[in-house]
Amino acid sequence: MEKSNMRNMTLAAMFAALIFLGTFIIRIPIPATNGYIHFGDGFIYIAALILPLPFAAAAAAIGGLLSDILAGYVIYAPWTAVIKALMAVVTALVFHNSNFMQQNDKKFSIVKGLTATIIAGIINVGGYFIAESFMYTPAGAIVSVPMNCLQSAFGIVIFFVLAPVFFRILHVILKNEK
Repeated sequence: MEKSNMRNMTLAAMFAALIFLGTFIIRIPIPATNGYIHFGDGFIYIAALILPLPFAAAAAAIGGLLSDILAGYVIYAPWTAVIKALMAVVTALVFHNSNFMQQNDKKFSIVKGLTATIIAGIINVGGYFIAESFMYTPAGAIVSVPMNCLQSAFGIVIFFVLAPVFFRILHVILKNEK
């Protein structure tokens, strides 16, 4: 197996675990709802920044799916796998196909980062609206929209706080690997 492919598989497994832990363990309950906000979406965006497709999508799908299953939200698990994978795909496409990362100085554009994460957040909100429309009713699904918007916004904040740290760590690791 090629060295870069092995590195991508290892990082994908690490990010699947971080997404799972960030969703399952690091969660903040929202009073008066059955929901919570979590760090998982922020880790999905970071995975999409660092990993190529399909590795980022696989990490997002696996981490989200496992979190739903182990948290007792099994009915949401297949929907979550698809929604989180799509979030990673869109985010990765914006990051990797728009010179999001400048090769010269390894810094990223705030505007492109916001664009990628906002589009992914819209996929999150829209995806769960569609899922809950099938599972319940469109009227019932609309109730979850504000909570899902809050979750998407929180994921964006987590991304912008933690992405520079992850990028520096990865840069050091890859520099020492050569």
